[in-house]
Amino acid sequence: MIGERAETRALQALDTAACVRLAQDLIRVPSVTGNERAAQDLVALALEEAGLEVDRFEADVPLLKGHPRFPGMEVERTEAILVAGLLGVKGERSLILNGHVDVVPPGDRQAWHASPWSAHIHAGRLYGRGACDMKAGLAIAISAGAALKKSGLPLRGRLVVQSVVGEEDGGIGSFAMAQRGYRADAAFVLEPTRLRIIPAQAGALSFRLRVSGRSAHASVRYEGISAIDKYQVVEARLRQLERSLNQQAHPLFSHYPIAYALSVGRVRAGSWSSTVPDELECEGRVGVPVGMASSEVRRMFAAAVADAAQRDAWLAEHVPQIEWYGGQFDAVEVDPELPAFQVLRAAHTDEFGIAPELEGAPYGSDMRLLVHEAETPAILYGPGDIRQAHATDEWIAVDEIVQAARVVTAAAARYLAA
Repeated sequence: MIGERAETRALQALDTAACVRLAQDLIRVPSVTGNERAAQDLVALALEEAGLEVDRFEADVPLLKGHPRFPGMEVERTEAILVAGLLGVKGERSLILNGHVDVVPPGDRQAWHASPWSAHIHAGRLYGRGACDMKAGLAIAISAGAALKKSGLPLRGRLVVQSVVGEEDGGIGSFAMAQRGYRADAAFVLEPTRLRIIPAQAGALSFRLRVSGRSAHASVRYEGISAIDKYQVVEARLRQLERSLNQQAHPLFSHYPIAYALSVGRVRAGSWSSTVPDELECEGRVGVPVGMASSEVRRMFAAAVADAAQRDAWLAEHVPQIEWYGGQFDAVEVDPELPAFQVLRAAHTDEFGIAPELEGAPYGSDMRLLVHEAETPAILYGPGDIRQAHATDEWIAVDEIVQAARVVTAAAARYLAA
């Protein structure tokens, strides 16, 4: 009964219209990965106005990069501004609400129907870069903290609202939060999950592969060795590796045709149209199955490349070179029956009249840094569909923002109220 009364008071204090406006305000501040200062200033101001204690700090980027467990990054940065909003004191329970303020570039702006930073609402949808991934989720975290503060509920522990940077290219922000000492009994990472609870997440490792050939004039191409042709030998073996990684799919990933994908996103070869290319460089990502260490996937990848090379006379003498770079996302899984996650499930059920589905996510996020670095069990839960993330005309349903705000606020109140 105490939990029910607490969430009623918190929901009465929740301003969902203000939550949507805050999401719009955040979208209107461009914060492409590596350039998040202005957006973090806005977050700090919103937390301060909500009455939370604000911890705004600048992480030591060179120091973090030198850490043996640094999660990697693809965008060179000179700063990493982090913001945390604190409510309550350390006590019987603690909860982190985590969101990232950085977004991916909008791409071709001419392809957008309106400015990527317009944050306009049309037909019940909020549009803009970061609307889905994940400024709406961050606005919900701030609004939930504001509601608990406004409600005056006595808390038996502490709520921490984390606004981090660099999630899109490795997770330097959440890594820095962990190094600063932020720990909790549980965390909700408010990524877009279509309001499913995600207790298991695949990993993803960025790789760079260089394949050598021998140049020749195109008119006598038989005198050369095409790096493109030799890459195709390796690529065929990597397809076999992908099948091996997916032989034993986790039950929470059974609805995905490929749970742990190996995909090449960029290929560069040759220097002239009438020259046989003597080098090819490709970049991609390989999925890490839940329950498997990233180091094992790297070993399997290297073994697959070596196996392909051994079967080709040229490659046997010119073995392709592998480089692991950028974001290195470990796989992670937590127990969905932990008390905080049961409370979240109950709050969702109260809001919708049906229990939330449990799924696995085939992509990486900061969830694994909370679990592995901050020693904090974490799940993903939030509004929006990952299929809208990073897309042209990115959008999120306004109604879903409101519903998620109510669920997260109710769950935080029920879990933390004295």
